[in-house]
Amino acid sequence: MPDRWQTHSFEFKGGLITNLSPYQQGFQAPGSARILRNFEPSIFGGYRRVEGFSKFDTNAVTNTGVIRGVVRYSSQVYAVRGDDLFRSSGSGWTQISDNATYSSAGVTIGGSGKVRFLKYDFEGTPASPQEKLMIVDGTGKPFRFNGTTFEQLSSLPSDTSGSSFIINFKNHIFLGNGKTLAFSAPYADTDFTSASGGGIINVGDAITGLIVFRERLIVFSESSINVINGNSVADFQLQPVSRDLGCIAEDTIQEIGGDVMFLGPDGLRLFSATDKIGDFSLAAVSKPVQDELLDLVTSSPNGFASTVIREKSQYRLFGYNTNFTNDSAKGLAATQLQDGISFNNLRGINVSVVHSEYADRTELIYFGASDGYIYRMEDGNSFDGVKIQSTFATPYIPLGDPTIRKTIYKGITYLDVNGELDIRYSLKFDFDQQNVIQPDSLLFSNLAASSISYGSGIYGTSSFGGKQKAIYELQTIGSGFTVSILYETIGDTIDAVFTIDAATLQYSTNARR
Repeated sequence: MPDRWQTHSFEFKGGLITNLSPYQQGFQAPGSARILRNFEPSIFGGYRRVEGFSKFDTNAVTNTGVIRGVVRYSSQVYAVRGDDLFRSSGSGWTQISDNATYSSAGVTIGGSGKVRFLKYDFEGTPASPQEKLMIVDGTGKPFRFNGTTFEQLSSLPSDTSGSSFIINFKNHIFLGNGKTLAFSAPYADTDFTSASGGGIINVGDAITGLIVFRERLIVFSESSINVINGNSVADFQLQPVSRDLGCIAEDTIQEIGGDVMFLGPDGLRLFSATDKIGDFSLAAVSKPVQDELLDLVTSSPNGFASTVIREKSQYRLFGYNTNFTNDSAKGLAATQLQDGISFNNLRGINVSVVHSEYADRTELIYFGASDGYIYRMEDGNSFDGVKIQSTFATPYIPLGDPTIRKTIYKGITYLDVNGELDIRYSLKFDFDQQNVIQPDSLLFSNLAASSISYGSGIYGTSSFGGKQKAIYELQTIGSGFTVSILYETIGDTIDAVFTIDAATLQYSTNARR
């Protein structure tokens, strides 16, 4: 005879974990995920379906090939495609380079790799800003644009030619080229002479990225990390941090939550400074999803792009492969929560370059890829009109003793919803073995309307903060020693953003194996 009904509830937290055995994950982290695709750990708890993206301009950037760079400058978006720079306010692209209107006839952007930008203002005032844009293409000398004139700075010293990286540190422009850093005189963009306060620093290894962090310039190389301290040529000092590891991939370096994340040889790492000046510690953070990260690395021969979504305290790493389609594109996200970092997979966001900033208290994230369009990330409920395919699966949870069979009669799911959605709910028993009878899937359907499909129902709903709190009760029968709950968005409906907060299972126990 089965025992009386029992109840097991668990809050969804912990994110994607793939480095534990199924039994370990079920016992140790029942609220984590064995699949978490296009769901993200929310800073408010639960797993939230990711937001969408949409075209910034309905026109593709003129020219052919992959988008090589994107930036927002003077309230307009600039993009490099092929060997030219283009500008848009959202309704068509204007060519800037190789255009006599901008005093740049015959001037084109070289190379075929990433193009990077620096916005700076050395001459303006708060009342009268004079922000400029400097551009490096990894091949020739830098370019400068002030909104009217686009020019290549051909008079700069040869050390600046071929620069791939650019940053403003202590009001000096630093240009990274191979193993060397050329820096300008203070508050100067065309004077790199030593007599004026410019200079050259040799870091010993080929540079893979630059970032200013806590009043220091961190110089990443593939097998080393250095820090530049000081304020000018008089006291700039190169200090080694690590000779054993570095950043192995360009465009993976981002500041997040008071730290810096980057891709090292053994995974994603954090660069953390202690209270003791010059004493740094390094810690790996991607162990829970190391196999997922490896898959992303091996499938991205053409490099990476990354960004931070500050409002979510989230780091996003996108692999780039010229063969990726919008369906096959891969990414990995890391969200910094109070109890640590939680991960999730991203699918369907094809990114070669990305730019983010705040403007008028709004976080703006632009990206481009091989199709020639510029998109707004975190915009809308679809991937540019295509339904967001998302999947969340819990671990195989033993519900106590894994040697005792359980019969589940009812599943309850707690959600925050903003509108219509169609979610398939499935129970998977005993690692979804073929010889185990699996119950039919059920449907959470069209929550915003009154129709609910057979076999599902709403136990209760309430309104809170502009959202609906929904409790779904599903009558189901299935039996096994362990169980996983699978949630999948289905159909063609463009679902509103929703969060799956927690779940409850009601069951009885049977005899041991």
